[in-house]
Amino acid sequence: MKNRIKKWVNFILIAFLLVAVGIVLYSVTVYQNDFPDYSTYSAKPLGIKALYLLSQKMGYQVQRNHYPAKFLEDGAVMVVYRPGSLAFNEPEEQEYLEAWMSRGNTMVLVPDPLTISELWIFNTILEQKTWHEVIHSGDITITWYGLDNGQICIIDQADAFMNTELKDSDAAPAFIQVLERIGNTDVIFNEYYHYLQKPAPGVWELIGIPGQIAAVQLLLALLLTIIRGWKPFGRVRNEGKLLKRPEAEAQKALAGLYMRMKAYPLVLSNYYGYFTQRYQRFLSAPGPLQEKAHHILSACGRFIEENRKSRKELIMLVHQLNRLEDEINGKTRSA
Repeated sequence: MKNRIKKWVNFILIAFLLVAVGIVLYSVTVYQNDFPDYSTYSAKPLGIKALYLLSQKMGYQVQRNHYPAKFLEDGAVMVVYRPGSLAFNEPEEQEYLEAWMSRGNTMVLVPDPLTISELWIFNTILEQKTWHEVIHSGDITITWYGLDNGQICIIDQADAFMNTELKDSDAAPAFIQVLERIGNTDVIFNEYYHYLQKPAPGVWELIGIPGQIAAVQLLLALLLTIIRGWKPFGRVRNEGKLLKRPEAEAQKALAGLYMRMKAYPLVLSNYYGYFTQRYQRFLSAPGPLQEKAHHILSACGRFIEENRKSRKELIMLVHQLNRLEDEINGKTRSA
C-alpha cells in the first residue's frame, strides 16, 4: 500500500514539474505569435527586431517593457517607437511618464508621422523646454529637448528603422549615436504602447533572472528529495540506523590513539619493557651494537623516570628502538 501511494505521489510531483516548466516557457514566449507592427518581437518587414538586436550587439543591456509607466524604474533609457496614440495618451500614462522624466530620466521617441500631432508629449515640451539642439545624421534629424530635469530625444524618419529599411538607411548609426550621447548602457524598448501589455509585474518578474534560476533549482531539489527519499550523511535510504563508515571508524581509532598517547611515558614504558625482555640475552653480550642499544635504552629510561611529555622525543625514541630491533634481527639472521 505504501509503495502504491508513493508511486502516485511521484506521478503527481512529476506532472507538477512538467506544468511548472510549461508555465516558465510560456512566460518566456508569451508574445511569440501574432506580433503587432513596429514591435521589437517582430521579424517581419514592419517590425524593429533588427534595431533591438543591433543595440544588443553594440553592448547595451536591452530589455522590453510591458507594464504601465508607473512601474518604470529610474536609471534606464526608454525607447518608444511609433507608440499607439490611445495607449500613450492615457491620462495616467501621461502623469507617470512626466514624473519619470522629471527624475532625470531620458526618453527616445520615434513618432509615427501620421499620428505625431495627437501625442501629448509635444505640449509638455513647449511648457518645460529649457534648451534644445538639432543634429543631422545623414537623412535622419535628431532633436534634443532639455526639460526641467530629464530630457527627451525626438528622431524622425520612422520608416528607416524598420527591419527592411535599417541596413540601407542612416537610421542605425543615428540611433547608436543617440545612445552613445546619453551614455547609459541600460536600454528599455517599450512594448506597452504596442498593446503588448501586462497590468503589473508578477512575483516571477519581480524576483528577476537570478531569483528565477534559484526558484527552479529549489523546486528541482525538493522534487528529487521527495522522489528519491531523504538521504542524510552516513545513512542509507529506508534504513533507520547509522552506517559504520570506514572513515568514521578510522577517525574513532585515531581519536582513541591520541587519548592514549597523552600518557607518553606509559607508552614508552610498555615498549621499553617488551624490548628488554625479548632481547635480554642479546643485550647481555658484548659488542658495538650492544653499546648502541644500551645508549638508546638509557635515553628511554630517563624519559620514563622524568615523566616527560614531549611527543617529538617519544616518537624519536620509538623510531630508534624500531631501527635497533631491525639491526638486531638482521645480525641474528646473518649469524
